Amino acid sequence: MRRLFLLTCFLLPLCAQDSVQQLVESLYPQNDRLKEIRMGDIVRQLAIHQGSQVADVGCGAGEFSVILSHVVEPAGKVYCEDIVDEKDWGLRLAKANFKKQHVKNAVLIHGAEDNPNLPQGTLDAVLIVNAYHEMPQYQSMLQHIKESLKPGGRLVILDNTPLRTAKRPREKQTDNHVLSSDLAAGELEAAGFHILNREDAFIDNPDSESARWLIAVERK
Repeated sequence: MRRLFLLTCFLLPLCAQDSVQQLVESLYPQNDRLKEIRMGDIVRQLAIHQGSQVADVGCGAGEFSVILSHVVEPAGKVYCEDIVDEKDWGLRLAKANFKKQHVKNAVLIHGAEDNPNLPQGTLDAVLIVNAYHEMPQYQSMLQHIKESLKPGGRLVILDNTPLRTAKRPREKQTDNHVLSSDLAAGELEAAGFHILNREDAFIDNPDSESARWLIAVERK
């Protein structure tokens, strides 16, 4: 049944946002966190489609890489990068996830704290979800990511919004696993990216006092 759905969904030139959401629910029916994330909007900001090459930087267990692998289809490629390769997190878990989900067009990359080790100048897009605040050497990371993108290639970052620490220095925010969109936007512009879209309340859960921002940029 799921194979039939995927075939029907991706016969379209571009994935409709609701179709991507259905894909997420089909792949991860019990994962409420992934269902909450507006993956259709993220795919639209990445501007990827069948045959695209995209990287998931800070991929963790690889759930987003699995989703992206279906979006770009066998003609495309997903680079799943992380600096962690442990039994209960990171690349080892991502590899197991790929096997479980029958993913054939994803490549695991063991990155470094200052360099994701992505192929140079070949990527259409890069996605970073809840990992940018974990990158203390963000200037070097952004430079390497920019070099991995084609001209006009996109970088989309989704990260946690600070509440009480919003006006504190960067390191105080990141200690709490958050980072303000103002700081991130300034860092991206300083790295030479052009901001295409910024949504400070991309995901807003006032009842749990949690929110996430999204910034989409392109390589000039």
